[in-house]
Amino acid sequence: MVVNSEKILVVEDEWIVGDQICRSLRSFGYEACLLAGSAAEAIRMIEEEKPDLVLMDIVLPGDRDGIETADLIRNRFELPVIYLTAHTNGEFIARAKETRPYGYLIKPFNKMELYTNIEMALQRHQLEKALKDSKLRLDRTLRGVIEALTETIELRGPYLPGHHQRVKSLATGIAAEMGLSAQRVEGIGLASCIYDIGMINVPIEVLHNVNHLEGLKLSLFRTYPTIGYGILKKIDFPWPIAEVVLQHREHYDGTGFPQGIKGENILLEARILAVADALEELTSHRIHRREYPLDKALELVKDNAGSRFDPQVVTACLRLFRERGFLLE
Repeated sequence: MVVNSEKILVVEDEWIVGDQICRSLRSFGYEACLLAGSAAEAIRMIEEEKPDLVLMDIVLPGDRDGIETADLIRNRFELPVIYLTAHTNGEFIARAKETRPYGYLIKPFNKMELYTNIEMALQRHQLEKALKDSKLRLDRTLRGVIEALTETIELRGPYLPGHHQRVKSLATGIAAEMGLSAQRVEGIGLASCIYDIGMINVPIEVLHNVNHLEGLKLSLFRTYPTIGYGILKKIDFPWPIAEVVLQHREHYDGTGFPQGIKGENILLEARILAVADALEELTSHRIHRREYPLDKALELVKDNAGSRFDPQVVTACLRLFRERGFLLE
């Protein structure tokens, strides 16, 4: 008999039934079989014993049934759960599906059926964990590359070190204040780090005189959002990063560049980024001028609501500072 090192927790309010299940598991080589008779006991045993899989009865004593308990276990401990139940009506099955179980066995079941479901669930959970770990590594790599690109952009100017991180902090703060989902906020944060990537193709002497450009030099400078879009559109981000980069210099009244689009034709993420970028620039020291005090910078942004900036984004920005006490470090 093969000895399995996995630890199985059986949550069953009938001790005799639970003991029979544990005997069956031991006959298949699972040496560690834990038995809990209630939701509270199951949570306690998971915290103390750290099992690899949970076999869950649906009917349990107390205020929380097996489905509610399974949902809690999935969210807090990320453990695979297999239901063992005599309930086959649609209500129970529909509720159980919401908890994304790894199996739903109807009592009475035979030993081999139980063993097969456990082995399949353990393998599936292991594969999902490996995929999750791989995704986390890829995410860390991507963010590392983006940080390196951000530093490279800032070295070329015209910004001081940390500019993009400050824009990111403000842009994500505004997005959260406007009630955007966590996923969209994350995308705005990423776009805030690389929206100037197109500047790598702009001569340094142009970048250091952006407020005094005209003619060919101005036209050259205004190509950088399009260049950034061309670089980033090849990457399959889960957010419209390339489009945000392309549109972040557009103005709400249509006087921006490179496309001259206006209003809600500009992505909301780009409208948020435009306000965050402008406010950070106003409150930062530049070669050609000193930084503005925050109150003055906020008033300048407010004065441009409806022309350069989306009024709703400006309102959220002002509320963030004046009511929420946000600090732009």
